[in-house]
Amino acid sequence: MRKNKLVKKNSVPFLLLAIIHVLLFFIFAKRSRQKNIWILLLSNIGMAYLFEYPVLNLFKGYSYKPYILKKRVHDQILGAVLSQGFYVPITATLLTLYGKNRYWKLGSTLIYYGIERYFLRLKVYKAYWWKPYYTVFFMNIYFYISDWFYKLLNAKKEWALILAQYLSTEVIGVTLLYISAVNRKVRFGRGIHHSWREHFIIAPLYSLIRCIFLVKNSSKPGLVPRLTMFLGSFIADMILERTGLLKLRLNKIWNIAFHAVMTIISRLLYLNIRQNK
Repeated sequence: MRKNKLVKKNSVPFLLLAIIHVLLFFIFAKRSRQKNIWILLLSNIGMAYLFEYPVLNLFKGYSYKPYILKKRVHDQILGAVLSQGFYVPITATLLTLYGKNRYWKLGSTLIYYGIERYFLRLKVYKAYWWKPYYTVFFMNIYFYISDWFYKLLNAKKEWALILAQYLSTEVIGVTLLYISAVNRKVRFGRGIHHSWREHFIIAPLYSLIRCIFLVKNSSKPGLVPRLTMFLGSFIADMILERTGLLKLRLNKIWNIAFHAVMTIISRLLYLNIRQNK
């Protein structure tokens, strides 16, 4: 009974913030007539994921305790995904779309600083070497990067379009890998008794490397490039499985569906990003 109460108590602030941010995004994004709204959001999430990888996955600067998922390590990653890969990117995207000035950016940063301090007080979040004032510094920079990158997207700078596609593909790929891990269908690591922490160090690297080939392949029209990319990804997984670095549970259907979806998505993102070029 005590555990159930803890689950409900810890989950409330995370879920409440998620609902608020989703509602704000759909309300204000619908009103905005700006282009590339979803590409900007995915790019901002991708940048947040890249920042989160060394801070959380590699060097464990902090941890979250939303108690939404049963397994602790999955739950911690979910808390980070919600906080750094969901709440903040939505705010950055809205600030950019509406061209808000430095006072809005600073005000938003201070709100998140207050939320972080409140989470520490509630003990749903624990900081190790990370300090709340780091959040103020890096988040403010992040908001300006969002503005700068959006200008490059609208100017149709080729390298920015490629980067936007890469970040968007990475977000979808990493998210699907995380869902696969939670459902125990995919697990990276050496040996039989490797830790889930090892998985969350290897899995993002796997996705980042694979996305390079997906983006490179996506510019080619026709069915043959899609089949080539799909078979290449599938064979790479078979090699990783043979070396013991990748464990695929149950059957190959999940793995086949995953690579098929990512191959199609990479092409659709390419077409969407360049449709108005």
